[in-house]
Formats: sequence, C-alpha cells, structure tokens
Amino acid sequence: MNWNPRRAAVHSLLACLTGLLVLPGLTSAQAPPAEPDLSAIVAEAKSGFQPVTGADVAAAKKKLEGKLAKLESLLSNGSTENKHAWQEYLRWNDLQTQLTAEQPDLRTLEEIYLKYRGSYAGLDKKQLVEARQALRHYINLAYFAQVDQYSKQFDIQLKTLEEAVKRYSQTSADADSKIIGAILGWLEQGNQVPDLVTKLRQEFNSPNLYASVSREFIAAGIRRKVDQTSPVHEVILGTNVRGTAHMVGEVDVNLLPSKTSAIIELSLTGEVTSNNVGVNGPATIYSTGFSTISASKILEFTKEGLLGKPTTANATTSTTFNAICAKLKLIQKIATKRAYQQKHQAEAIASDRTELKIEQRFNDESIDLIADANTRLHEKLFRPLNGRDEFPDTLKFSTTKDKLNLEVMHTSQSQLAAPGPAPDSDAQDADLTLKLHESIINNYGETFLAGVVLTDEKLIDILKQRDAEIPEELKITPDSDPWSITFDYKSPIQVIFDNDTVKIGVRGRQFTRGNTEVNRTISISADYKIEKGEAGTLLTRTGEVIVDFPTQERLGPLDLTAKTFLRKKFEAVFKQEIVGEGIKLEGQWEKAGTLRISSLSVTPGWFVASWKLEAPAKADAAKETSVVE
Repeated sequence: MNWNPRRAAVHSLLACLTGLLVLPGLTSAQAPPAEPDLSAIVAEAKSGFQPVTGADVAAAKKKLEGKLAKLESLLSNGSTENKHAWQEYLRWNDLQTQLTAEQPDLRTLEEIYLKYRGSYAGLDKKQLVEARQALRHYINLAYFAQVDQYSKQFDIQLKTLEEAVKRYSQTSADADSKIIGAILGWLEQGNQVPDLVTKLRQEFNSPNLYASVSREFIAAGIRRKVDQTSPVHEVILGTNVRGTAHMVGEVDVNLLPSKTSAIIELSLTGEVTSNNVGVNGPATIYSTGFSTISASKILEFTKEGLLGKPTTANATTSTTFNAICAKLKLIQKIATKRAYQQKHQAEAIASDRTELKIEQRFNDESIDLIADANTRLHEKLFRPLNGRDEFPDTLKFSTTKDKLNLEVMHTSQSQLAAPGPAPDSDAQDADLTLKLHESIINNYGETFLAGVVLTDEKLIDILKQRDAEIPEELKITPDSDPWSITFDYKSPIQVIFDNDTVKIGVRGRQFTRGNTEVNRTISISADYKIEKGEAGTLLTRTGEVIVDFPTQERLGPLDLTAKTFLRKKFEAVFKQEIVGEGIKLEGQWEKAGTLRISSLSVTPGWFVASWKLEAPAKADAAKETSVVE
C-alpha cells in the first residue's frame, strides 16, 4: 500500500480522535476505509486502450466544421473589412485547405491553432473558444490516428505512469509531478482511459493558491467621511420648499458570511440637517429638518466578476417649525394649524424622498466602481486566460465576517496542481495572507512565457516599470552586443520551494548575441535563502548563478562563450541579495499605508506569508480626510 505522508498524518490524527470518541461498552471502532493503491489502478487500466479510428477523426472534423460555421456567422455580423481581417489573421483559407485535404499537414494545423490562442481582444469570444477547442481536438485525433505502434506507446506510457504514481504518492517530488502531468495530457489528447485520467487528477490536484484579506484592509481603501452640502427644492403637500441640506456621515465596509461567493456590504450612516423656506399660497414656513440616514449596497464577487445588487436605504426625518408667517393673522393661524396637522405626513414624504436620493446616489457611484473592477478583471485576467483556455479549474470566493478568501486551482492539460492542502497559518490577525504553491507559478509561467523572446531592451523596460535600478551589466551601450533568450515551451520558468529556500530558474531554447545564434536548451538558475527581514522578505543567494546545457554532454566553443555571457548577465538579474520593503499600495488604498510582512514560512512546495497594514504617518493621514461634494 502506497501512502502519502501528509495523508497518513491526517489519517493517524483521525484515528486518535475516533478512539477518544468511542462510546462506553464498545470494544472496537470501524477503521476508516483504506486509500486505494493508485499504482495498481494504473496497472489495471492497461487493458483499456482504444485505438483512434478514421471514424473518430471524421467525427472530430465534422464537429470542427460546425464550430467554424458558427464562428463565420459571428464574423459576418461586422463589416466585410473586419471579417476579412479576422479570416486573414486566423489563416482561414489555409485551414479550409487542410480540412479538404486527404491527409492534413499536422504542422500547418498546429501553426494555425496558435493563431486562435492568445490574449487579443476577441479570442475569448464563445464562438472562437469553441472553434479553437474543436480544432485542438481534431489535431489530437488526427495525430494519434497516424501514430505507428500507438498501442505499444500506450503500454510504455502506462508503465512509466505507474512507476511515477507510486513514487509521487510517497514523496510528491516535482520531477514526478511533471511526468504524471505530461502523461495524463498525452492520454487525454488521445481519448484514452478517461476514468483513470479523472481519478488521478482528482487525487493529485488540490488548490495551489490561497489568499485571505481582512475586512479592515478592504475598508481602508473604501472607508471615507461624507460631508456634502446640496440645494433643496421639493414640493411637499403643495408647499414649495427651498433650502440647503448638509449631510455628514461615513461610508464603511462589512463582510457578510458566504461559502459560495465573496459578499461585501457598503454601508452609509449619517445625518442630514436642512434649513428650509416653504411657500404655500400666502403663507411662508421657516423650518429645520433633521434626518438620520443609513444605506446598504451589496457587492458580490464570483468567478464571473463583480456583481452589484440594488441599494436599500432608510431615513427618518423630523421637522421643527421656526416660524410660520402671513400678512393676515387669520391666514397665519390657519397655515400654522394645517402645517402641524400635515407635519407627520410631510415628514414621511421627506423620509421617502431622502431614501430615494441616497439609493440613486449609491447606485450611480457603484456603477462606475463595478464597471471599473470588471474592466480590470477582464482586461488583465479573464481575457488573457480565456483566450488561452487557461482559466483556473477552481476560482472560489468566500467571506466570513472578518475575511475575504480566495481559493484557486490551476493546471493545464499536461500539468498538476498542489499534491495536497496548504499548510496552516497561525497569523489569524493578518491583513493579507498568501499561500502559494510552486505549481501555480510554474504552470502559469508556461502559459504566458512559453516561446516568448526576452531581449536586452525588454529586460530594461521591465526593470524601469518596477522602478528598479539598472545594473551596469545590463545597461545598453554603443559598445554592447544586443542579445536575447527565447523561453522554452516546457518549464520556461521554474520555482522550487523547500525548507526556508527557493530555487528560481529560467529555461530557454535559443540564445542570440549579435550575429551569433545558439539553438540549445539553456537552463539558468540560482538558489536563495528566504527569511523575514525588518521591512519585507529577504532573499540571499547561497551560491553562484548556474548556467547549464542539460541536453548537451559536451560543449563547443560557442556554447562555452554563451554560458559565460549569460552567467554574467543573469548574476545581475539574480542579485546576491534581494531586499523587500513591504507592499506599497496604490490608488484608493495608498492612504491606508504599507503592508509589512509579519510572518513567513517556506516548506517543501509552499510559500506562506502574512502581512499587517502599517498606517501612514499622522501628518500624512490627516491629509486623507475626504470630502464628498
């Protein structure tokens, strides 16, 4: 029986608890069901091979043609010029040629497929996503239908998978994670043993990112004082009322407990005082109004984005008559009597109208807030991920009264996520807690960096955007040769967390310097010790930057020259010491101060850290009292 040590520890704890809870008189308790031997399940699946037939390929092709017809209909909704531009970009005619060919060229189809995948606006449209997925499926089946001795390859892959699963169940080693992920992707592409693929993904995939934000942190960017003066012009029970209203109050944030989404309540509490002059016929009424007000706006975070619910408001108004005047005493007497008779009704009308105004104001303000948040989410996150079919497998929001929580699990077809749950964090009073498994960095690194060319100019731009100092070794001068490194398609970035250490590496498939070109797999990495510094995270490099050619046994002169050059450049990138200075907040949250690290733990596979909000200096804080006009 193969046991994962973490799972074994959990089972041991449950067994102890069960023993303590045994009812008097019972001599034994039923043991928890044994974990299945996953390697044995893999071995049993070897008999499940299903060859890819011409009928399978034909069915995938027919489905693709249907999706392309829907996509063409979408493109036809716009201008002819726009349709032709899209078809040219998507290599529409080339794809049609391949679909009518007796034997399609798979390399050409792969090149066309890459056109359908990216972060450009439009590539996340439903019709385009479905066409892209259908094209991927057709390419996969067309490939496996052509593979000689596919059955033998299947047997070899299952044998390798069986051995990797046996090891991974015991050690959760990163190398075995890559083997298992690659083989599961290969099996899924060929529609092989789907039950086994699903079983292993369920067993080995757990969320690889957890984030928790305190209510106080959220409120720090939203909470504000309200001090508003506005004109009054109302007609209440036939009296034309004009005056000035002064509203003071505070907007605050509450979190409402929810297990399925993050629910944020924006609340307003305050008072409105108004000095009014009302005219009704020959009578003039001088009055002071006083209202206590409250309002609530519910915002809900889901995997679709930020949703807003209608505002609810409550106002209670009381009126004090300061003077009721008329030229004739009789009219004054009648007006005074009528004013007091209608006072309760007039106050109710004033309360209702105050509520309506507050609701409209809250709704109007939240429209921009919600639209801005969703635009940012769509542009910066959803569109790039949907355009690559890399949206997280799990994106779960939840709230307690004190925390907003986010849980993410991301893998692609040939990757795994975290092998088990994240370590606990004892920083319960933190304003921000982050639990990061190395797999989410490596997985998304492959999504966004695979095949990307990093030039010396791009690297300088990245450093400038972060306001980082440009090391001498990286500066571009008239005497320096331009250089570039092209990231590999597999594992372009590699992060490995261990006990208080992290290994950071990049992997390239091509290097250029001036007119020199080296087409080799290049691995560049550095090891760091991680600890909590005075202001932020402190990383100290524990050795030299390592430049390696993992697929080459012997290095030629060009390889050795490239190795020396890249070590010099990346020693400036992987600096000897990297000192964090806390997380400086921007936008509305700038006034809240800086997040300072309060706890840090790095264990095999996991980085767990918490931050506390450090308020700005009092002099700066005083400047941040906001006034709403």
